[in-house]
Amino acid sequence: MKYKYIKWNKEEKCAIFFLDIDYSLWKKTQLKENVYNNPSLIISSFLITKMDILELFEYYILFICGKSMGTSRWECNNSILLGTCNIDNLSNPFSLNTPKPTYISEYINILGQLFLAGYIDFGSYCDEEDRNKIDYPSNLSYYKEDKYQAWIYFRDNFFYTDAFSKGYYDDILIYKGKEYTANTLPKLKKGETIYSTMHSAASWDMPRYWSGYNIWVATTPKGTKYFNEILAPKFYNKYKDLEVEIDDKGNIIRWIGKINR
Repeated sequence: MKYKYIKWNKEEKCAIFFLDIDYSLWKKTQLKENVYNNPSLIISSFLITKMDILELFEYYILFICGKSMGTSRWECNNSILLGTCNIDNLSNPFSLNTPKPTYISEYINILGQLFLAGYIDFGSYCDEEDRNKIDYPSNLSYYKEDKYQAWIYFRDNFFYTDAFSKGYYDDILIYKGKEYTANTLPKLKKGETIYSTMHSAASWDMPRYWSGYNIWVATTPKGTKYFNEILAPKFYNKYKDLEVEIDDKGNIIRWIGKINR
């Protein structure tokens, strides 16, 4: 069947990928066994150039990290990478420290550019009762006088140490003032408690305690304005005349239409 590549969504005020595709077919498209897979990116990577893919990254970041699906803040776990590992054909689990150029590294660079432009921000503390608040004095944008140095520090200690993908056995547990892991923690006595650093508010000064559970990302008001007024209309007009034909097994048969460059 033929499907529109993108359609304008009045509620989200932006273009949504494959809005009319059947979910049962969606699950069949490329690497469906990967829970963090992003079929939109994978399908797109067979069509467009590298520069187009970088623009697609920018669009996706501001859309996903914006106030979509009723949430203003998004945890920086594996899903923050939007399945870019599948474009690079990296294994899962994967490491970002690969010896060759990857789309993941390009994607992280775009995150940095958006942060430096003031379009997104990262946080380590939030008020759970106010899900819309994103501007805190503890945000990364206020961490250092030099915003670029703040980004490099965060990038190297969060993405390139794989802190975003920490699991149960990576958690650093505090018990009686000392650090333990799930494997080294002594048996607790009745009434004793432990402190999970992975699931608690983090300090930028303690990157060892960072994880995908206590670091979040959000689109700023400046980023929302840029997305709504410039990027989203530009992106929609570029791809609005494009369709893709997909068979009942999830394979791309052909692209129909044109990209309006």
